[in-house]
This record gives sequence, structure tokens and C-alpha cells, in this order.
Amino acid sequence: MSAPYTPSASDIRPPAAAPDPGMALKRQQHLLIFLTVLIDLIGFGILIPILQSYGKRYGASDWELTMLMGVYSLMQFIFAPILGRLSDRIGRRPVILASLIGSTVGYLILAGADFASHPSVSLALLFFARVVTGICGASFSAAQAYLADITSPEKRAGVMGMIGAAFGLGFMIGPVLGGLATHFGRPAPFFLAAGLSILNFLYAWKKLPESLAPELRGKVSTARASLLRSWSAARGTILAPLIAANFLVITAFSIMTTCFILFTEHRFHLTPANNGLLFGFIGLIGVFIQGGLIRRIAKPHTERPLALAGIVCMTISLILLPLSAPWAGLLGVIALTAIGNSLTSPTLNSMASRAAAATDQGATLGAMASAGSLGRFVGPFMAGPLLYIQPEKYAQWSLWTAALIMAAAFLVTQMVPPSPRTA
Repeated sequence: MSAPYTPSASDIRPPAAAPDPGMALKRQQHLLIFLTVLIDLIGFGILIPILQSYGKRYGASDWELTMLMGVYSLMQFIFAPILGRLSDRIGRRPVILASLIGSTVGYLILAGADFASHPSVSLALLFFARVVTGICGASFSAAQAYLADITSPEKRAGVMGMIGAAFGLGFMIGPVLGGLATHFGRPAPFFLAAGLSILNFLYAWKKLPESLAPELRGKVSTARASLLRSWSAARGTILAPLIAANFLVITAFSIMTTCFILFTEHRFHLTPANNGLLFGFIGLIGVFIQGGLIRRIAKPHTERPLALAGIVCMTISLILLPLSAPWAGLLGVIALTAIGNSLTSPTLNSMASRAAAATDQGATLGAMASAGSLGRFVGPFMAGPLLYIQPEKYAQWSLWTAALIMAAAFLVTQMVPPSPRTA
């Protein structure tokens, strides 16, 4: 009779750990906010290749076209910290939902401009619609704060990269859809953007839960106090160079994006559909880096070097862009731009988020968004007058000025400590 079998230590395995329902909920929330931001950005991206051509139809000058891009960001500059602080007070969900409704109204006004009785009225409606959509677009800080609420500090760079991936997908899908939609009439892209926005509202209203616990909600008496507090609180802290660097990076990047379509139309005679595909190429790179790669390489001690490397990439690309020619050279330069932006944006925002208290995430990221929005206004404002320095080299000085500003951002980012404290 054989001896009874005695299991060895290697045969004894601990029971599998039960799935953590909290982690599953967080993953679901990450996906929900990603989809909400993505659909919103597809609607925004639809306008990129067509808005300036639309303005030209109503007699807008090149300077007015750059300001048509810039007024959107001026509204974001004013309202991003206000909506960020408001989301700290009342929660993220109501701010995001109200902004989606407002964006729908703005897109419908853009579509209605084509039916106005006079070109000057149409142009005025375009500017008014950009004001409305700019105010509503300022809720992006609430979406960032939403992610900060549900993400541990050491993982925020990867999660901010997920927002960057949404940007990449929005810039990849939106411009292509916008270019294709023009075949169905001039207002068609705007109606498409409005339809996506209202669908996004319905989706978020049904699926998106609140992320900010009631006991963490602040008490701010006025929106004016929010704006002042968001900026004054940064003085003398690590946030000051981060906000300044964000402003400089986005100012330079916005000069490029404002000039890009005018540059390619003037220099290479590209169509809105061609430019839509180029922006789709930029978005594809953004999706690859910010949607996956950044999660693997961004750690608290690597965020600053990654931000600096991204700034170097963008500086080089801005120098080379006016010297490039389609297609290999142009694609190579804009690829370098996309790589640089994909490394810099999530890391700067993650460093700012980790340096802020849990109760100030909305205000802090609102201040970062506000600085970026100011850059998106200042950039187009600077780009317009520089377009015609040496007309035979159209936009060259605009792009080289952007390179100088980007180099200044490199110096400011050097002032950030290697590993900002974790909130």
C-alpha cells in the first residue's frame, strides 16, 4: 500500500486575491472621462481645417483670421480658473455638463453664420460663437481635476497623458471629419460638431458620476476671488515656473498652429482636406505617445527631463518648419513637433497637480489651463503682424519667433526642482 500523498510547499498556492471593486470603478471613471473629453475634442477638431477658410469667405483679413483663433483662447484664459474653482466648490460633473450644452449652442451659431443676410453679420456671428465655445471649452480644467481626484499622485502623469491621447485622437479624427463634411455644404461641419456635442452631453449625463467628495468641496464666495486666488497662490511656489513654462510653450505652439494652415495654403497650395490629414498625422503620434508610452516612461523623477526633451524637439521643429517642403520634409518636421508636444504637455500638468493640495486640484489645473489659454490668445495676436515680414518667405518670422519663445520655456522649466513634492 502506497504512502498517502503529502502536498509540497510548491503545490500550495494562496487563493487568488478578490478583484478590488474600487480599482474597477476608477478604471471605469477613467474611461468615461476619456470618452467625454475625446468626443468634445473631435467636435473642436472638426473646425481646425475649415474655420479660417470660412472666415475668408466673409472678407476677414489674415490678422482677423488669427484673432478668430485667438478669441477662443482669450475666453479660456478668463474662465478656466473660474470654472476650475467652481468645480472645486460644486463638483466636476455639473461644470462639465453645462459646458457641453454651451458648446452645442456655439456650434449652432457657427452654422447659422452661413445664413446671415450680410458678410459682416456672418463674421460677427463667427466671433460671437468663438466667445461662447471658448467659455465652455474652459471646463477642460474641471476634466483634468476629475482625473486628479481619482488618481494617486505618482500615477498622474500617465493619466494626464490619457487626456493628451484624447487630444491626439480628437486632432486625428476631427480635422479629417471636418474636411470630409465640407462636401455636404459649408455649414455641415458645424452641424456635425453640434450633434457630437449634444450626444456627448447625453452620454455624460447618464454615465459620468461625480468624482469630488462633498467634504472636499471648497467654499469660494465669488468667481472673481477664484481668478485672483488661482494666480496669486502660485507666487513664490513651484507652481510659478510651471505656470510660466506652460504659458511660453503654448504661446509658441499656438503661433505655429495659427500660421500652419495659412502657411501651407500660401506656400504649398494645400486644401482644407490636405490640412485635415496633416493634423490627423499629428494626432496619430499624440495617441501613440500620450495614450501609452508616457505611462511607461513618466515617473516623478523623469517628468522634468521629459518636459525639457519635448521643448527641445519643438524648438528644433519650429526652426526647420519654414525651410521644409512637402512631403517627406514637412511630415518629418511636424512629427518632431507632435513628439515634443506629447512629451511636454502631460508632464508639466502632472508636476503641477502633484504640487497642489487635494482641495485645490481644480484651481491649480485651472491656473495651468488659464496660462495655456492666455498663450493661445497671445500666440495668434503675435503671429498676424509677423506673417508678412519678407512676404516671399511667408510666416518664416512668425515661426522663428515661436522658436525663440520655446527656447525661453526651456530656461524657465530648468527652474523647476527635479522632483516636485507630492500633495
